[in-house]
Amino acid sequence: MGGVRTVIETPPTPPPPPAPLRRPSFPGRRRGAAHVSRRSAIVGLIVASWVTSCGEGSAGQDGARRDPELERKVEELLPQVEELSYLTAARVPEVRVADAATLEAYLLQRIEAEYPEGRLESLARAYQKFGLLPDDVDLRQLLVDLVLEQTLGYYDPARDILFIREDVPDEALEQVMVHELVHALQDQHIDLDSLLRGREENDARAAAQAAMEGHATLVMLVYQLSQLTGSRVPFEQLPEIGPELAAQAGDAPEMQELFAAPAIVRETMLFPYFGGASYLQRLWRSQGAQFAPLGKWLPESTEQVLHVDRLLEGDRPSTLEIGPAAGWNVEYEGDLGELEIRIYFEEHLGDKGGGTAARAAAGWDADRYVLLEKDGSWALVWYTTWDSDSDAEEFVDAYRRAFQARFGLPAGELASVDRTAAVEKLTLSGVPTVRVVETPAGVALDDVPGATVVVKGGAGGGN
Repeated sequence: MGGVRTVIETPPTPPPPPAPLRRPSFPGRRRGAAHVSRRSAIVGLIVASWVTSCGEGSAGQDGARRDPELERKVEELLPQVEELSYLTAARVPEVRVADAATLEAYLLQRIEAEYPEGRLESLARAYQKFGLLPDDVDLRQLLVDLVLEQTLGYYDPARDILFIREDVPDEALEQVMVHELVHALQDQHIDLDSLLRGREENDARAAAQAAMEGHATLVMLVYQLSQLTGSRVPFEQLPEIGPELAAQAGDAPEMQELFAAPAIVRETMLFPYFGGASYLQRLWRSQGAQFAPLGKWLPESTEQVLHVDRLLEGDRPSTLEIGPAAGWNVEYEGDLGELEIRIYFEEHLGDKGGGTAARAAAGWDADRYVLLEKDGSWALVWYTTWDSDSDAEEFVDAYRRAFQARFGLPAGELASVDRTAAVEKLTLSGVPTVRVVETPAGVALDDVPGATVVVKGGAGGGN
């Protein structure tokens, strides 16, 4: 959500092999501790996926230590990971053992690097205006708590090192290592650090992360199944595993804290693994071959992840820019993308899995919002562009119903005692466009000036 992303962690998994390979023994590992043994590898990798591992060196990891047995395990697993990932290793990745204190220091450092000077709090306020986060949520603390409680391992592209938590349970260790080794090989081929920094927009980063995490998840699962059966399990024999993993995650006791989080947090953490795995399986089926999702196979939007045919048809997202609104300050600016628009409608229309939300978000071309501030008040301005007039009209209808449901309004009304909204269908640079404005009680919609909008590089109007 909102650009809070990374590349680096692990997936509900099949049971471990009945005769697992020998695993290294770490000093201080708490074997069989109840709170540790309940974790699955997918939990430990999912909940840390939002951390952005890019930028300067991660000084918070200086407390991590080498472990010779873990280094030998990397060398043992690497040839298998190369074969399963369709990526050759240029070098053997480094690995370190990290304790909870080292992880916490790293996590806090990454938050500050990604969101300096209150940016995370501004992001939270924007999602609160969309009705996607409770007004009293401490987003920073929520994310930190989820990550610290569950993370088992991660790969840091800035330092080219795998970090394995010292109390990772034996049954999850190889799963975590295989998953993170895939990220290390991806990094050797594409430079994950530059990839994420080069994608500043929320939806574009989510799409890249889905490809990377879906790839690592599929490799990890095939490795596990091969260990169970004693022979290589071909990828083409796997059913589409995204829905199956999602069902397992919902039933897993260790996932309950994550599933109690707001949907915008939960679903955007789960999507890179489940949605990313489904994306890659559909892509492979369409091409009749398996390969790493790099180069032309790297999606540019969650629309392309959700609908592989959009990638194959060359349907690229538009560029959408909102210029200044005279007299107002921009507190936060960002985008949602098809995935988060779908979550928006699922939440406000009560339509999880029902199809209405998915249809209302389908046909997305681009979107951009600004949270404006003036004299202690605020306004939310949100532009969306669509593939067709009918897509735009379907969004308008769904938005009206969602707003009415949020504020208990009858059909046709867009004004409550707390909030007023206006939704208007436009055409900008020949593209079907919808403009939404929401203001609190006491701020007239007419007080929010039109902003200059540029779509696909064309000249937009003041609307």
